[in-house]
Amino acid sequence: MAKQQLHTNNIVRILREEWPHARCELLARDPWDLLVAVILSARTSDERVNQVMAHLTEHLVGPGAYASMDPHELEPMIKTVPLYQQKARYIVESARMIMQRFEGEVPTDPQLLRILPGVGNKTAAVVLGNAFAIPAVAVDVHVQRIVQRIGWVEDGDADDIEQFIMKNIDPRYWVQMCHQMIRLGREHCRPKRPWCSRCPLNKFCQQHDVLDAR
Repeated sequence: MAKQQLHTNNIVRILREEWPHARCELLARDPWDLLVAVILSARTSDERVNQVMAHLTEHLVGPGAYASMDPHELEPMIKTVPLYQQKARYIVESARMIMQRFEGEVPTDPQLLRILPGVGNKTAAVVLGNAFAIPAVAVDVHVQRIVQRIGWVEDGDADDIEQFIMKNIDPRYWVQMCHQMIRLGREHCRPKRPWCSRCPLNKFCQQHDVLDAR
């Protein structure tokens, strides 16, 4: 147990040293904007979402503006992102629920946040951690891939990874550590052809030798 905790602590330390300023890269003026951006971000890049958000924020302010729309009105404004029709419905329905049930404010209770259409664990964690500075673990594809490769959770799903991090890592590191893992995943620990030789975590990675040989 002590050896595993030392392994975990070393990884957290290196991530903090390598990417001390890692943060959410989605453009957002407030919690509502961030919620919209995270819903839009599924299966696309932050850059594409930021382009769409720049357009939306020129015309729409706050959930009240979205709540008064029909989803079909929002669709052409976000059509450059995948699944735009579904996302338009989620955004408008979430806006209406926020206006009707939460007095126009994005809820800070994780359970209430997750009842909004299109909001799962990851989306809720991103909003809580980055809009409200509430410790939360956002397990995206980068976090899941890296956690499995370094052996924290070898065969688990996102819930297992979230539980491992919450149990073994200080809550004050959760939010930024997820952003640091995203940076690691983009720069080194890529899904295919990872740059293991350049990775600052390669000596802690259980798959280092196998991946580096590809």
